[in-house]
Amino acid sequence: MIDFLEGTLVEKAEDRAVVSVGGVGLAVFLSANTLRGLPPVGRKVRLYGHLYLKEDVLQLFGFRDRREREMFRRLIGVTGVGPRAAMALLSAYDPDTFIRLVATEDLEAITAVSGVGKKSGQRIIVELKDKLAPLARDLSASGAGADGGDLLREAREALKGLGYTVAEANRALEGYRSEEPRVEDMIKYALRRLGGGKS
Repeated sequence: MIDFLEGTLVEKAEDRAVVSVGGVGLAVFLSANTLRGLPPVGRKVRLYGHLYLKEDVLQLFGFRDRREREMFRRLIGVTGVGPRAAMALLSAYDPDTFIRLVATEDLEAITAVSGVGKKSGQRIIVELKDKLAPLARDLSASGAGADGGDLLREAREALKGLGYTVAEANRALEGYRSEEPRVEDMIKYALRRLGGGKS
């Protein structure tokens, strides 16, 4: 079992990176969120790993932190969800946003991700909702998820009305935190991240 790998970042590609560890170049599949957070090529990097083995397939997946890796492991444990779909979801949403989407049964946002169909989305919600409930409660207690589902949907609908896709809207809303969340503030926050709003 590989808990983490640490070495020099040699190369970045669309969905993976190559890390030199002890003279061996390891190809590691990454989510878009983890890729964005990588240091420049030539710098040291640490990634939390998951070695995926199925029949004749052996792939190494890397994650920026243990929380993202835990979401990946939970996703590939869902019937019919493979590592590709799991990584697509983690590329579209950070772990906290994904937890909120499952907790609020937001099938539209989950199936907006390429490679995740309606049946897979429904299975994800059914199989993970109870398992992720304690984490969703933690988000609510911290102020990150209070009334999160309805407000998130309202803000997303407003952004869709401005021409953004569901996935773009959800990515832009990631990381919003407030003790007293308001739809107007969520939209302003998202527009700033999308480059279409003013401070």
